[in-house]
Amino acid sequence: MVTSVPGLDGLSRAELVPVAFEHMLLGMIVTRSMLPQVVMKGGDLDLMNQVAIEEWMGASPNYTQRMRRLMGIDGDDVNAIIKALQLDVGFVHQYMDVAYKVTDELHAEFWLNHCGALLDAEPHGEDRVFGMCHTIEDPTFDATALATNPRARIRPIHRPPRTPTDRHPHCHWTLVIDPANEPVGGIPLTGEVARLPLAGVPNEMPPDREPGGMRDYRGPLDPGFQLADLSWGALVAAAREFQVQAHLLIGATELALRTHFDVATAREIIANAWVGSGWLTSERLAAALGPIERDARGLARVLSLQGALPPGFDRTVDLDGDEIRVELRPVLPGLLSVDHPGWNGILAAGDTRGLEAIASGFDARARVHDVAVTPDNVTFRAGIDADAPPAREPDSVALTRIGMVSTWQFDTSDPLRVSPA
Repeated sequence: MVTSVPGLDGLSRAELVPVAFEHMLLGMIVTRSMLPQVVMKGGDLDLMNQVAIEEWMGASPNYTQRMRRLMGIDGDDVNAIIKALQLDVGFVHQYMDVAYKVTDELHAEFWLNHCGALLDAEPHGEDRVFGMCHTIEDPTFDATALATNPRARIRPIHRPPRTPTDRHPHCHWTLVIDPANEPVGGIPLTGEVARLPLAGVPNEMPPDREPGGMRDYRGPLDPGFQLADLSWGALVAAAREFQVQAHLLIGATELALRTHFDVATAREIIANAWVGSGWLTSERLAAALGPIERDARGLARVLSLQGALPPGFDRTVDLDGDEIRVELRPVLPGLLSVDHPGWNGILAAGDTRGLEAIASGFDARARVHDVAVTPDNVTFRAGIDADAPPAREPDSVALTRIGMVSTWQFDTSDPLRVSPA
């Protein structure tokens, strides 16, 4: 008997909250899996920082505009900028414990009581910390704000390297809008990313199936906003949008890499990142859904929710006994093109390594087979072969495991923190 395995919209609220956290963390995971390869492929720390700048400046203004539309975030004052930051994969809740204080519509502050990115960077030395917290942050913070107000400026009160070494908060910033400021503009890559089919993927918010929570973010700013404050339908849509954000970062990175390496090297970096991220996120999803049996049904559940599969596809996951069939059908022309940067293009080219890693991350005996790619869809089958030797963990997975991001545990003990409406 064939049964269809539901995706995000088939989860209860208690299941949905931890999965939404995992989708939000995907942006951090893919960045960690991509950037170190710049150095491994012959670049240096300066080039890695430059690619990171182009990654975030190319993607974040575009995905910020998308999130503003989705959540009804109106206006162009500091409250609107902060609302978008609260729904940005660059500020993953808990992993980046950010506090906000608004003075008036033109002036605000925020500080990080905990920065997982900093704690991952500090063991690698002061140069790496300076690169992240100075070289990269200076242009990318303003680029994120420009989607709301190009005259906004984000400037440090203090930031790492930390003196003393245990200084708290980890960093502290001002957010000021001055009408006299020259407007900040995007870089050419910002426009290139905006023209990608991926940037136009629709994301319609489903009706609420459970009571309670914020349907949108049109009301006053809540400095303590958490994902669990959203309604069921808004949480589904936000999780989908986090997936789009992460994949826009991937696409922007490949486009940036093409200007610093040959096209084949750029694509190999992105393909390796799919292997590392796909394996790790399957591990994490299984834990977030736990307890989950390591059988075909458990694998099917992970495949139905996996954020490392590109967004913008109608995803069907069917279970027939111990056999799983997955179909991905693009909702827009161009999404399944070998020329599309990111994991879309890799999938369209028939490269199966990412799919295999996604399966193996759930269970090392899982296998993907019968992959078929046409201009209209991708289909593949998957299952767990109890007699198969466990798949060897690729080096790109070991690379992605380095640092706190791979083992970070979210506190989801109160997924129903809002009162029913």
